[in-house]
Amino acid sequence: MGIEPAVRARFMGGRRQHREIYGYTLPSELPHALLSALRDHDDLKGIQYDALVVDEYQDLNACDLAVLRAIADRGCAIIGAGDDDQSIYSFRKAHPEGIRRFPADYDGAADYPLSITQRCGRRIVEWANFVIRGDPDRPVARGGLQCADDAPEGEVALLSFAGEVSEARGIATLTQDLITLRGIQPSEILILMWSDHNGQFSKRIKAELEAREIAFSNPDAVNEILEHEPNRRALSLMRLAINREDSLAWATLLHLAGAIGATFIDYIYDRARDARSTFGRTLLAEFGNGFIGASRSSGRAATIIESAIRWVEEHPIPESMPEDGWANWISDTFPGEAEITSEFRQLLRNVDERIEETDDLGSYLGQAGPLARDLALARSDGVRIMTLAGSKGLTVEAAILCGLESGLVPMDDGDLAEERRLLYVGMTRAKRFLFGTWARLRRGPTARAGRGHANERRRMSIFWITDRYHHKMATRILGTSEK
Repeated sequence: MGIEPAVRARFMGGRRQHREIYGYTLPSELPHALLSALRDHDDLKGIQYDALVVDEYQDLNACDLAVLRAIADRGCAIIGAGDDDQSIYSFRKAHPEGIRRFPADYDGAADYPLSITQRCGRRIVEWANFVIRGDPDRPVARGGLQCADDAPEGEVALLSFAGEVSEARGIATLTQDLITLRGIQPSEILILMWSDHNGQFSKRIKAELEAREIAFSNPDAVNEILEHEPNRRALSLMRLAINREDSLAWATLLHLAGAIGATFIDYIYDRARDARSTFGRTLLAEFGNGFIGASRSSGRAATIIESAIRWVEEHPIPESMPEDGWANWISDTFPGEAEITSEFRQLLRNVDERIEETDDLGSYLGQAGPLARDLALARSDGVRIMTLAGSKGLTVEAAILCGLESGLVPMDDGDLAEERRLLYVGMTRAKRFLFGTWARLRRGPTARAGRGHANERRRMSIFWITDRYHHKMATRILGTSEK
């Protein structure tokens, strides 16, 4: 059922008002902004390219594709590279049909299929091909991956465990064997899961790895570091040092205080709306007027504002980047562990090694988060533990995929075809070793994952048991591993 025009118009009006008051633009809104500019301005500068190479084309949504079409209409050649079998971003409305339609979308387009993988071993390719070919909507002519002539044989196994405790212990033992017996570096091992809300899967696995003194990292933890309360407060203060009227910085500080109720926030918001001003500017103006008519939490808000202003005045930003980089300046400015965490300090040092030199602290802070996430994915001193989706684009010697049970992989409420592609992405990260694990019974945190419940028997993923061919293959893969 479509949204009524009146409801849509009201929502869009409220959304626009909210963005203007808080002064932000979401990254996901930028493609639409560019599309609007391309459609409205024939003389738009900065897009005069002879050719544009677009990687991961399968991840584009309708708006992204329309942007490319508009640029192509101005004489630019579009070169798209991608794999419809790795289209896993339906949450942003991407669909594999986007890349499948490429030859039809562009007159005279040529198609250069690349089916030989330089990454995976033969048995890994065989297993991954079986999974992806199970999608009935996938074009039959699409075929599957082929191995390079010099590809290793590869080793694969699907391991069954009695429960989540033995599964975690088995994953750690398997990891230890890969390192000590197979000579695999810890950084060349991935442990993947469909999801890991509040560490429900990874917490027990990490404990088992620690017991074996195996180093590990969690690239997804970058978000946790940036969202940690002291670090968020420090980032907000630096934003205020750059622009004292930064609305999101003020809103963050008020939120972190905990004692500021929604009534006070609404008081500032309503006045900003009536004055057609911003949240930050209005907050400072009302603070100067004594918050007349505000709720009782205005006293707490005043204390927070006074403290933040005092901090900004005591910590002027250097006119140019310090000789030893922004990371050291930030660490010296927030010397205590209660001000910013040691993990945040290390994150900034890692960013300093890769970031382009900039005299602008604001630009530095804007790049720090995305670059830190990319670095965490690209490199690690230990085993990397992450989600299947997070592993996209990585290549390692060995991958271990856990929780491969129906109701989890695939999720009951997920798009079956995309769930299959997500599993395929995780499987094709590995060069030589690919292992899957599942538990016949789950208790504790993992029991609440997917459809299963505690004390309820589980089945291996339906992606493994779809037909007679796979029963033969599964028997060969399982061998004596049903422990």
